[in-house]
Amino acid sequence: MSSLVPPQPDTLEKLSYVLSSGQREKVLGSVLANPKSPAQIAKDTGLHLPHVSRTLAQLVRAGLVSPMSPTSRGKLYAVTPLGEAVYEELGNTRGDRLVAPLARGSHFKNYHHWLAKNHGKKTADDFFHRLGVDPRKIDAGGWYPLRTIVHVADRIEAEFGDGSGETVRRMLREEAFNFASIRRYASIVLPFKYLAEMMPAAYHREFNHGRLEVEVHGRRALVKNYDWISSPTRCMAWLGTYEGSLEAAGYKHIVVKKVACILKGDPYCGYVLEW
Repeated sequence: MSSLVPPQPDTLEKLSYVLSSGQREKVLGSVLANPKSPAQIAKDTGLHLPHVSRTLAQLVRAGLVSPMSPTSRGKLYAVTPLGEAVYEELGNTRGDRLVAPLARGSHFKNYHHWLAKNHGKKTADDFFHRLGVDPRKIDAGGWYPLRTIVHVADRIEAEFGDGSGETVRRMLREEAFNFASIRRYASIVLPFKYLAEMMPAAYHREFNHGRLEVEVHGRRALVKNYDWISSPTRCMAWLGTYEGSLEAAGYKHIVVKKVACILKGDPYCGYVLEW
């Protein structure tokens, strides 16, 4: 997806920090236009003054907001250049949606792990740094912009694959068991049709947007991914994820086929699992 671009250096970690708290986002947005006192911010955001003071202290420690010299109205707080960059990236991440589509940092962690294993740690580190991601600071359980995660997968295919998506498919197939959500369900001993019906719960442990539906008929399951952001590479990533998840659960005989795609006008990306 050519419209996806990497974040500015040093903004991704702070963006995740802001996105993890609605109060941080409100306070940062309040001081973006012009410096304000805590009382003014409280009036602007509807937050209680103690909550504003605590949030300001957090944003100051993060380098996103800085205190100014006191005036007759009290101490004023202003956004820093880093805070401006983070808020701009927040707008890019959300687009015209009320909720920014996010995914767990485990995706970055597993992508980096696979690159380091197959191409060396230095190559993996250099690749991620070029895309504005510091792999040392990624929190596997934290929330990060989906658009950036999709962009990283696209770049992996472009730089380490042949553009067909097979490299990313292999990466997700080999890394699937490293996702805590998949490992959790793969360890449950149940007939597969029951595990298939639990897949939506695993999806929502990894993503805050869209939904996943599963229809089981006999020895066939149709998995419907209602994603908000996709790319040809991400489609192949999902294919590899399902293949790797099944292998991790011991179901190596199940065949996975893609039968629908939102990039081709379908309402969802569909994958058929047959056993």
